[in-house]
Amino acid sequence: MSRILHIAKREWLEQRRQPAMLGVIASLYLMISAVALLPLVLLQIVSNKPNAGVSLARLVGGEVDLPMLIETASRATLIAFNLLMFSQFLGIAAVMAGHAVLHDRQCGTLTFLLLSPLRRLELFTGKVIGAIGQTYLLYMVISGGTSLIMATFPFAVDFPTYTPRNPAWWVAFLFGGPAWGMFIATVCTIVSSVSHDVRTSQQAVWFVMFFGQMLCGVLLTDTMASGVVTELAVALIGVFSSAIALYIGSQVFRRDLGR
Repeated sequence: MSRILHIAKREWLEQRRQPAMLGVIASLYLMISAVALLPLVLLQIVSNKPNAGVSLARLVGGEVDLPMLIETASRATLIAFNLLMFSQFLGIAAVMAGHAVLHDRQCGTLTFLLLSPLRRLELFTGKVIGAIGQTYLLYMVISGGTSLIMATFPFAVDFPTYTPRNPAWWVAFLFGGPAWGMFIATVCTIVSSVSHDVRTSQQAVWFVMFFGQMLCGVLLTDTMASGVVTELAVALIGVFSSAIALYIGSQVFRRDLGR
């Protein structure tokens, strides 16, 4: 385990040499959080104004069921944020992992890594963990913090399914998201391993990212309403898929010495 962490630390430090990229990633997380919090703040302001329903009715030229409007908008905002929270994390993890091995090949350090006294599985796992480490940290701090703030809004109490008030949400956030993020990142690291140029790697990574982040994001969000057991099953499938992908990646690494 210590050797895996050593490789992960090396990859982590390599990413720290690109502060602009990390700044862009943090900005994306903050933008999603702001876009999600703004409607809730506006709905809270409207709900506190007794004449808001009358004003809206005059604006649209008809009657407005204000409580129903607030209820529908609140539910839609919470669902949309959770979907974006997971899909954003998965997508960024894919991009960060998509050049992990290719970068070493282009810099000429891949051969030295392959000749080191490390098992291929340890080396490959360390590369994947290091590639998504800082993305995962931002996901935990920014997206997790935003979710906790959203859960404090009074009308969010009516929709605990999509907030930290629901135990299934915690399973999805702490286990499901990271498990599927690990899987997608592993697949993209394999893509990086078999690619010989940046253009090919980017095209393949974007293909994996587009379908992976949407499918997994929707899966993690939709199963929150089914309870902890279902969400845990989704997370375990992600862990199992990641383990298989890591093994395949280690075999790809094993063949790399012959190139």
